[in-house]
This record gives sequence, structure tokens and C-alpha cells, in this order.
Amino acid sequence: MKDLAGIEFPLAAEIGLALIVAALIVTIVALVLLLMRRRARSASQDGEDGASLPSPRSTPSRRRKFGPTAQTDSETPAPLAVTATTDDDTDLPAFVTAARSTAPAQDPGPAATPPFARPLPPIAPTPAIPPAIARVLAQAIVFRQSFPPEADPVPCFYGGVPRVPAAFEWPSAPHTDHPGSGLPLHFLMQVDCAALPAEARHGLLPASGALLFFADLASRPAPGALAGRVIWLPDTDNRPWAEVAPPETLPPAHRDEASAAWPWVMGEDDAGDAPQILPRWPFTPTLITLAHPQGEQPLTWPEGPLTADALLAAQGSPVAVYALSPNDFAPGADGQMNRPWAGFPHDWLAIQTLSAMLAREAGRATRTSDRSVWPDLPVEDRRELLARIASECGEWHGLARTKRAFAPLADPVRAAFWEWFSQYAPLARLIAPRGCALAVETTLHALPARADQFPQDLIARLAYRHALAVRTAARIHARIPDRLLAAPSQTETDQSERARQQILLLELSADEALGRHLGDHVLQFWISPEALAAQAFETAELIVATI
Repeated sequence: MKDLAGIEFPLAAEIGLALIVAALIVTIVALVLLLMRRRARSASQDGEDGASLPSPRSTPSRRRKFGPTAQTDSETPAPLAVTATTDDDTDLPAFVTAARSTAPAQDPGPAATPPFARPLPPIAPTPAIPPAIARVLAQAIVFRQSFPPEADPVPCFYGGVPRVPAAFEWPSAPHTDHPGSGLPLHFLMQVDCAALPAEARHGLLPASGALLFFADLASRPAPGALAGRVIWLPDTDNRPWAEVAPPETLPPAHRDEASAAWPWVMGEDDAGDAPQILPRWPFTPTLITLAHPQGEQPLTWPEGPLTADALLAAQGSPVAVYALSPNDFAPGADGQMNRPWAGFPHDWLAIQTLSAMLAREAGRATRTSDRSVWPDLPVEDRRELLARIASECGEWHGLARTKRAFAPLADPVRAAFWEWFSQYAPLARLIAPRGCALAVETTLHALPARADQFPQDLIARLAYRHALAVRTAARIHARIPDRLLAAPSQTETDQSERARQQILLLELSADEALGRHLGDHVLQFWISPEALAAQAFETAELIVATI
């Protein structure tokens, strides 16, 4: 058995190998025969192509060749040319021949020019930017705010009331059919021309005197023209300049939306609490040069890292970004919320601000059925609680309105308010950070001499709200700044034609701390280079643009 097995195994292997070799030979032979057959067929077709052309009456071939690879029936491919070889076969269908025999002869007229051969209309060249405008587009005079503000009078400032010589007429809006026409305008800012860098004036701005800017802010500005004025007061003598009181007929700023614009206004019934004048905040004019990539000079404000670097350099001393948050007002062991410092709230306007903001937040939570606060309460119980909060806010707010706004609080009053405020910590913590910031800023701009009552670390945490740019671990954060003699912001309406003919004298954006509640709009004062050089500031035009 072993011998047989030992003999049969090699025989089986040899038989299998022989079968494989035979299969390979058969495959090779089949491939060779296939190639020979294809060559024979190809030679037969070449012979047919080389034969004489069929007669005009013979049946034409049904196979056609189209496209750039198409060739004539000759042996050599026809070159691509505009004029092709004419076919000698002129046979046409019978109905075409009949129609041609009866149709009158027509004059073909001049040959039409193919569309691709017609000359293109000339492209209008881009109008050159006048040199004066080009110089302005390459720079910006920005305003570095002082925080906290100085108590002494300063030459450049936002809001408040202007400092003028003895004789001064407060400007008013033109008399039109508009209900608010003819009323005094709101004072926006004052710029001391002597404080402007000399290299930034370019011979367009005066070297002395003051520029005063006014606008109609009685209601939210809408895109388009807006009543405004620019006044230059020359410094022609040594008379002292002093603050001038606003006219009694000056309407409250943002009176049509007072409860949204001013944090201490609770409702429409309190619209009289809206101020006539905007928050006063001093600043220092600072020149920045705008670097454009690849030498480009766009007509609009160049947002990007190069501009952010320039604004950060203009800011000077670094500003920390450590904003107040609800965590700063977390409840302590005694159940009361923590305070930013022991003396908060510091005056009656702070109580009025916090109670109005808490009432609005309670109303918002009621309208939206927001269950992020007191989620375990049944719906009806939550509604009753929010209604009670709004009612108690009204009582605190009404009491505060009867007091002098910046009168310091007695300790018992401060303690009682904070104990009540802390009862509603889930809701109160949401509005406390912004309420605290606004209350402190309101006191600072109205009474800058009281800055010492606030802790220095708190002042440092609010400074970012007034900075041109700040640096974080991730990047530089820079908003579009207010600016003088600079490129305009890119707006929804194309203003490239205006930017090539006029100079942006001033642009102001929305700023809560400065009382400019403009939404997504900007105020732009435009003037022609000729009028600016002639100091004809009365020709400046104020428009509202959407960004």
C-alpha cells in the first residue's frame, strides 16, 4: 500500500502539470489565430478604401465622420481650413428643386458679419481717483477713548454739550413736511483741529478751531439722507470757550424706542426719561496708515489683519479682555448673589437700570415660554412668578425715578435691594453683567470725578468696551472704528461712484456705551475735496447707510 501510494502520487502530479501546459498552448494558438484574422480584415478594408470612387449615381456610404477628426475620402486627410472642398453631387430632393424653380430671384445683399468677427465695444476705463481722495483713502484718523474719562475739560469728546465761544446758534433741522422738521439737532461730537496730526490733514482741514457734528437722532435713522450739520468754529481770538446748554425744544435722543435704547427706561410711559444729550466721552485723535496687500487701494474700509494690527498699535497700552459674566454674580453661602464690589449698586440710577432690565427679561421669558429658568415649576406657577417679578421691578423702578439719579445709596437701601434682587438669581444673573457695566459707565460719563469709587480691577474689566482693538490668545479683535478722513465702510448700496468724487469726512457706527443706537446702520458725512479745502463745511451731506 505504501509503495503504491508512493508511486501514484508522482504520476498524478506529472499528469496535472501536463494538462496545465496543454491549456496554455491552446490559449496561445487561439490568440495567434485571432490576431491573424484581424490583420486580414484590416488589409481587406484598406483595399476597399484604395479602390476608385463610386459614380455619382452609386449608393453613398451611410457612415459619416464628424468633428475635427473628420477626413475627406481621399487618402490624405484634408487640412482644417475655412474653405472646404465642394461636393460635386448636386442632387436635391424634388420638392426643393420645385420650390427653387418657382421662387423669384433675390439679391443676396452684403454678407452679414458673423458675431465672433464683430469688434467688441470698448471697455470704459476706470476713472482715476483724484490725488486728494487717494491720500485720504490710505489713512484714517481714529479716536482712542480715555477710560476712565478725565474729569478736566478736554478738547475732543463724544456727546455731552459743545464747548463754544460766547456767541453760538444751536443748529436745527430744515423745515419740511416731516413731523420732526425744524427741531434742534443732537450733538454728536467735537474735534479740536489743532489736536489732529498735521500729516493727516493734507491741507484739507484747518489747523485750528473746532469741528462740531450734529444729527437728527430723535428716531432710529433709516437709509438715505438725514438732517445733519457740520460747523467749524475758528479760534480767532483769545475768548474762553465754555459749554453751551441745549435748547429746551431739543427732543430726547432715540425717543421713538426709548425703552430699547436707554437701559433705565422701563416702558413707553417712561419715554420722558430718555436724555436729550448723548453720553460724553473724551478721546484722542490718532492717525493710522492703512497697508493694502499687493499695493491695492480699495475704495472701502479694508477689514483684515493688517488693519487690526494698525488699530492695536494705535490703542497703545494693551487692554485686557475679561468681561463680566453671570459667574461673577453666582449665589454665595448666604443665598445672595455675589457683587462686583461691596458698594454695588452705587446710586439710584443703577437701581433704576437693574430693575428695568430685570422687568424686560421677565417679560421676554413670559412671551417665549423660556424654561431655562425655573424649569421644574409648572407653567402657570412660572407665569405667576414672572408676573410678580415684573410688578416688584415696577415698584423699585418707580421709587428710583423719584430720586436724584446719581445720589449715592444709603447702606440699608443697597442691602434691601440686593436681597430682593438675589431672590430671583436664575433670571437676575442673566442681566446683571450688562446692567453693572452700563450703570458704571453712565456714572463715569456724567460724573467722571467719581471714578475713584470704583475698584481698579472692575475698571480694567470694562475698558475693552472702549478700545480700538484688543488681543486675545486666538487673535486680534478690532471693530470698524469711528474715523475722520478715511475710507467708508462697505454698505449694501454701492457707493463707489461717490467715493471717487467726494471725501468721507466722518463715519460713526452703533455704540451702546456712547448712546448711538443705530442697529446695522452707520452715519456718514460726505463733502467734496474743493468744498473741504475752502472750509465750506455747511455743504457736507449726512447719509445713513446699511452695512
